Amino acid sequence: MRQRYFSLIGLFFPIILGQLGQMLITAGDVYVAGLYSTNSVAAIGVAGGIINPFLLFGIGLMMGISPFMAYLRGKGQNVENQLSSVLFYSFSIGIFFSLLMFFTSDYVELFGVVEELVKPIRTYIKIVAWSFPFAILFQAVKEFLQAKEKVMVPNIISISSVFINVGLNFVLVFGFAGVGGIGEIGLAYASLSIRVLMLICILVYLIKSHVLEKVSIKIVTDLFKFNFPIGFLFFIEVLAFCTVTVLSGKFGVIDAAANNLIITFASISFMVPLSLASASSVKVGHSYGEQNLEKVNGYIKASLSLGGLYILFSMSMFLLFPKYLLAVSTNDPAVIELGVKLFFIVALFQVADVLQVILTGILRGLGVTKLPSFLVFLGYWLIGIPTGSYLAFNLDMRTQGLWWGLATALTVVSLFLFGLFFIKYLPKLKDNSLSV
Repeated sequence: MRQRYFSLIGLFFPIILGQLGQMLITAGDVYVAGLYSTNSVAAIGVAGGIINPFLLFGIGLMMGISPFMAYLRGKGQNVENQLSSVLFYSFSIGIFFSLLMFFTSDYVELFGVVEELVKPIRTYIKIVAWSFPFAILFQAVKEFLQAKEKVMVPNIISISSVFINVGLNFVLVFGFAGVGGIGEIGLAYASLSIRVLMLICILVYLIKSHVLEKVSIKIVTDLFKFNFPIGFLFFIEVLAFCTVTVLSGKFGVIDAAANNLIITFASISFMVPLSLASASSVKVGHSYGEQNLEKVNGYIKASLSLGGLYILFSMSMFLLFPKYLLAVSTNDPAVIELGVKLFFIVALFQVADVLQVILTGILRGLGVTKLPSFLVFLGYWLIGIPTGSYLAFNLDMRTQGLWWGLATALTVVSLFLFGLFFIKYLPKLKDNSLSV
């Protein structure tokens, strides 16, 4: 059993570097925006609320590449000749979402944000939309390498990009060496530039060890079928959080700014269990392909145990140090006061959030993707978002009401997934009756 822990941790830590790198790029934008003005951090937050469901749907459509390829590798199949298909698949998805996002930006007013934020939001979206193909291609290549447990280089690229992005943000927003900056719009150009750079770096690494072969339409189709429920799951979950971000803009700049800071910290924290879920899906998928159910069970136990440790850590941080965390990005007392109240809610739903994402990763490794997506949709959109909206607008709880709705959704989803896994699949794994 100890071997399973060390093997999972060995894959998990490089992945978390990469996931945090991707998330901290956005956090870097928020940090610099907060130094520029409260209006800027509010605008970037609402823009992110519109952008992220589309971008993460696209990235979610890549998240199944690693367990899919790991399963095939466990069955003894050669996956090296499938890189061309992966690149074609991801580039097509990237272009589609880029165009969709670009034209969506013309309808920012329909989201009901305050007048002063409309122009900066629209401009930011139009620029960042063109970074989608680069971000999605990078994720696809990263997933392809992850399936073979080659994770160090792509994730080093991700974490290195965080520091480059912050520096680029400062130069473009505030100027450098006597040359004036271009203000908050520099944040958008920095995001575009850094995603182009990340893709170039990983392709240079890839070219050294891979030869492109003919695209297989069958592999592309199989990838889409396997990934679509995963991408849809990401979309509906992220859309729920982003809906809260957009709705918070209805309550003014203070609510929008506080919400943006909290959702940034919550998202950074979420990268840890998400990375653990990614590692679990690869390890479980590979063992499942080998038809080694003893290893499958071992990796499941290790994943859930590590998730429990992270729950204790994240809850402690959010409950004990909320003011210190907020002070990193803002000195506005009104934003900090509201942010502390939102952090309390985030701390309470850590148990549900961590549990649901790890269970989703385990089920992904077992090839179970459709039912979890339906359960996530049910929890968020039929229960969580209506509850939050009622609390926010009918009971005048404003942004706090929206976050209590998210907490309700996460609790319901985790209970659904807990029941699905422990009632339907775990007994079959224990008695070796699950079909492989």
